[in-house]
Amino acid sequence: MKPIRVLLVANADRHRQQGRWFNAEYKLRNGLLRAGHMVLFYSDRDRAREQSPLPSKRFGAARMIAELVQTARHYAPHLILFGHADLCHAQDFAALRKAVPGVRLAQFCVDATFRTKTMTDFAARSHDMDASFITTCDGAALAPYAPRAGTVHYMPNAVDASVETARVFDKAADALDWDGLFLGTGIERRGEQLDAIRRGLPAPYRFDYGGRAKGDEPLTSTAYLAALATGASCPVLPLDDTRPCAHLYASDRVALVTGQGVLAFCTASAGLSALYEDGIVEWDSREALVEHMARFQRDDAARRRVARTGWRIAHEKTAGHIVASALVETAMGYTPSRAYAWPITPLI
Repeated sequence: MKPIRVLLVANADRHRQQGRWFNAEYKLRNGLLRAGHMVLFYSDRDRAREQSPLPSKRFGAARMIAELVQTARHYAPHLILFGHADLCHAQDFAALRKAVPGVRLAQFCVDATFRTKTMTDFAARSHDMDASFITTCDGAALAPYAPRAGTVHYMPNAVDASVETARVFDKAADALDWDGLFLGTGIERRGEQLDAIRRGLPAPYRFDYGGRAKGDEPLTSTAYLAALATGASCPVLPLDDTRPCAHLYASDRVALVTGQGVLAFCTASAGLSALYEDGIVEWDSREALVEHMARFQRDDAARRRVARTGWRIAHEKTAGHIVASALVETAMGYTPSRAYAWPITPLI
C-alpha cells in the first residue's frame, strides 16, 4: 500500500495529562504509523478548550475549526480521520473538502449502539463521510439511526504491543493478586452483576473490583494497565446483562484484557468467539459466569492455555497496524491487501 498523509482529528486529552493514552485514538495513530503512513494528530477538544476565554471547549470551537482548516490546507492530507468529532458539523466538513480538493473523510466510533445521542450524531456525520467505522458489527442495531448506506463498516477494538505489554498467562494464579478482577464503572446494572459474582463465587476465590464501580477514583495511565495485570481473569461485563449485546460489540476492555494475556469472560450474546475463537470464555447468565470463573480458578492450566490463545489471536488479528490498514484501504477505496479476520463489507 502506498503511504499516505493522515490528519487524525481526535481527543488527546491533554487537559487531563493524557492519562488515557491507551485509548483507541492513540492505538490507531500508532497503527497508522506502523503501517507506513504519516500521521498528524490534531486534538480538536483540547485546541477548542485552549482557545476559549472560558473553561469550556464550546466557546473555542469556532477558532479550533478555523485552525483545523488551516492545518489541513498546508498539510494536504489524503485522509482526514475523525474520532467522536462532536465539535465539527456539516459546514466544517465542506470547508475541509474545499481546502483540500480530493481529500477523503472518515470517522470512527467505539460507543455502543444503545447510546442514542452518540449514535444519532454518528449517523448524521456519516452523510458527510466517505467511510465510517464502528466497533459494532450489527447492521440491524444501526439501521434505526439511518446512517449513509454503503459506507458504515465494522472495526474491532485494536491492541498494541507497546501498550498491552503484559503476558499474564505466563504466571500461575497463585503468583497474582487476584483470581478475578474487574476495573470500571458500576453504572446501570453493572453493580448488580458484581454483587452476584461476589455472592456466587466459592470462598477460596479471590475476586475484587475497583475504580468507579467501588466508588474509588478511576485508575488511569500506566497504573490502570498495571492493575489489570494483577488478575488472572476478568469478567467483561456489559452495562446491562439483561439487554442483548449487538453483534461483536464490546468496550475496549476486551482488547486491554486479551492483549495483556488475562482470561476474558465475555457475554455470549455479542458473539465475540467469531473473532477470538476459543481464546475467550462466553457466558449467557450470571450463574454461568460464576460457574466459569470458579472452574478456571480450579484448573489454572486451562486458564493459562485459553488466555494465551486469546492473547495470540488479539495480537495476530487485531493489532493496531492491521486495523489501521483496513480503515485506510476502505476509506481510500483501495483493494484489500490481506484477508481480515472480520467482515469489511458495509453493514448497511
